[in-house]
Amino acid sequence: MPSEFVDLHCHILPEMDDGAGSWDAALAMARMAVADGISTLVATPHQLGGFSANRGAAIRQQTKRLQEMLDERGIALSVLPGADVRIEPGMIEKIRKGEVLTLADRGRHVLLELPHEVYLPLDRLLGDLKRHGLTGILSHPERNQGILAGPDLVPSLVRAGCLIQITAASLLGGFGSRSRSLAETLVRQGLVHFVSTDAHSPRSRPPLLSEAYDRVAALTSQAMADQWFCHNPAAVADGRPVAPGNRSFTTPARRSWFRWTQAG
Repeated sequence: MPSEFVDLHCHILPEMDDGAGSWDAALAMARMAVADGISTLVATPHQLGGFSANRGAAIRQQTKRLQEMLDERGIALSVLPGADVRIEPGMIEKIRKGEVLTLADRGRHVLLELPHEVYLPLDRLLGDLKRHGLTGILSHPERNQGILAGPDLVPSLVRAGCLIQITAASLLGGFGSRSRSLAETLVRQGLVHFVSTDAHSPRSRPPLLSEAYDRVAALTSQAMADQWFCHNPAAVADGRPVAPGNRSFTTPARRSWFRWTQAG
């Protein structure tokens, strides 16, 4: 297992959404994350949709407060501000004003959340984001009912330059057999760029990645798992680009080879 995971999707900030219920719960989540090999995570409370009251300044302030608490207690975790952004009209203008946050507040990658029940076409939004120097990362497509009914939507999104983040627990059956099957299919097809926890609490949805890392390594290779759990998310946390497109490879049973297929 690698020494440092980077988690791009974690609802660790209390008093903001349906994530950590208290500062004690947030600290418990942080300890669990560190024990599991996570060195850096992006705090991503919900923004827009039903959480329009969450403002960028408040997220930055709460992230700073949590980091201070971690440092005081010697918990070796770096926490960066971000958001899990519900897709809605006017979103890009709010991002440009700093009211809605990009991941790690770097002004580069936006974590996009679809309604769970339906799929909304994203081609126009992805193009608009690109024109403003932004890249969309679609969170947990394997849990969206529209995509579950039409999984061929994902390859088309990747060809359009969208980056894909799946949830670690989906690979372990935590969201049901259909989500697990689609998550494994996306992994095998190389249609993934990040695996994150989407953690909400120390108990029901904890911030753990190592078991899912082992599953991805078994389905693909350790090099691929390193890419999706460590290198790609670290690039986002630093504000560096991540290559779009899908990655092709043979199964671990044969000699491994892989190549990048760039999105057109």
